[in-house]
Amino acid sequence: MPCPETRVAVRRGPRFASATLARTWTALAAGALALPAVAQWASDLDACARESLAPEQRIEVCSKVLQTQNVPAAERAMAYNNLGVAWKAKDDLDQAIANYGKAIEADPHLARAFDNRGVALGAKGHMDAAIRDFDRAIELDASLARAYENRALALQSQGHTDAALKDLSESIRLTPQNGRAYVERASVWQEKGEPAKAITDLNEAIRLQPERAELFLVRGRFFDQVGDPTHSIADYDEAIRLRPEFAAAYNNRCNTWLIKEAYDQAADDCTMALKLDPQLTQAHFNRGVLWIITGDLVKGRDEFDQAIRLSPKFAAAYKSRGALNFYSGQYEAAQADLEQAGGLLRSDAYVAIWRYLAQARGGHAESGATQLAQSAPDLGRAWPAPVIDLYLGRSDQGSVFKGAQQGDAQTQRDQQCEAAFYVGEWHLLRHENAQALRLFEDAVRNCRKSFSESGGARAELDRAGR
Repeated sequence: MPCPETRVAVRRGPRFASATLARTWTALAAGALALPAVAQWASDLDACARESLAPEQRIEVCSKVLQTQNVPAAERAMAYNNLGVAWKAKDDLDQAIANYGKAIEADPHLARAFDNRGVALGAKGHMDAAIRDFDRAIELDASLARAYENRALALQSQGHTDAALKDLSESIRLTPQNGRAYVERASVWQEKGEPAKAITDLNEAIRLQPERAELFLVRGRFFDQVGDPTHSIADYDEAIRLRPEFAAAYNNRCNTWLIKEAYDQAADDCTMALKLDPQLTQAHFNRGVLWIITGDLVKGRDEFDQAIRLSPKFAAAYKSRGALNFYSGQYEAAQADLEQAGGLLRSDAYVAIWRYLAQARGGHAESGATQLAQSAPDLGRAWPAPVIDLYLGRSDQGSVFKGAQQGDAQTQRDQQCEAAFYVGEWHLLRHENAQALRLFEDAVRNCRKSFSESGGARAELDRAGR
């Protein structure tokens, strides 16, 4: 179970884009307005469409347009739409939705008003209604790339990743220079567990927007996922070059140095991240891992405490603090932390295994096994499922080591080291101490130091005076 866990600026929830409508001249009936009034109204309508205006100014000028008599329906619809955009900028979603509705009443064929109302409805969490508006916008204007993009975000939020991919691909086809759509599609590829495809999309986004430091941050994280720390560090370097005070980039690079077991560099980067942003939860967590690796459990606990104080739902900190409590023989405290982590990470098999071990070592093996059995159906059959089967009496230790022989060479090495620790704990619970200690020695020798199993094995050997 690797300790380091970096969070990056990959958006998880939908973040939609509203569109202002600029005036497009329609034929004005001669004599409908006196010439000075026409000139003033036209000037106000242009100002109403001006995105550079502060929301309050736009509300004022758009309202002025709408108070003018005999404004043609199409221009009236534009003004209501732009008034909605201004209210949306002020985070008044109800006012925005109301004005988009009036725009649609004035011009039922105004595709962008449907798109914009979908944006506001999505921001309020009304995804089904938002999708209906995006559908209508696309029916009215099949070339409206923004509507495909916005619908994709709503579909992604509902778990419809394939449909989201289709919409984002169409948006990109329509506007191939839109870097944002490539970033959105990378997010969907990430959700589908395809980081290599996410990297391909981010390559294009970076080609289009090479000055955006956050794109290098995100791509670096994907390179970490595919086991390419050389390229991830290069991306974090570039993010820092573009934005020298980018705390998240220092934090992510710290995480990668931890994985590479380059602890001096990791310490420098985590320290810099926290100097730039003392409230950066991830950096406290990563520095906590670093302290544990280098043997200072007290400082490690302090960093996990700080991470939890800053982010009370930060599951990784509970998970790692639970393991740390286990190392120290504080099994009740370990159970409490792992319960917290389990509530936040219901499908995390490692949390379930460590929780069972804390319960069993704390004298509650029977209730721990019951809880583990209840959790098992939600934990999948991939590794470390063979460990769960062993603890529930459904298999033997040989099956655990055989089950660890899956994946590429590095993955197999990592899983074999985990198997040594977990089978060692199984022997310890059966009072087969000699076999347990031999396996703990194997784990210490073969596990990466950033793995919780490495610290657990070292703690067990220390308790035994080895």
